[in-house]
Amino acid sequence: SITTMGKQKLYLSASDVALIRGKKVLLVDDVISTGGSMKALKELAEKAGAQVCCQAAILAEGDAAKRDDIVFLEELPLLEAE
Repeated sequence: SITTMGKQKLYLSASDVALIRGKKVLLVDDVISTGGSMKALKELAEKAGAQVCCQAAILAEGDAAKRDDIVFLEELPLLEAE
């Protein structure tokens, strides 16, 4: 994540794995910037046996707004310092 410093880890409990195994899932994030968190979540869901059918966000920031593999509601403009 661009907003979190340091290494992050994502976990699914055994009950969560059982819940999504063999099912189609939708992944939703609030803001996508680099897409790193969404990519990690997709890999985790697929490893658990889920089929990711859609990746979505409320806002897409910067280059993420140009991606065609993510559905989003609005582009969040980047402000550049002068």
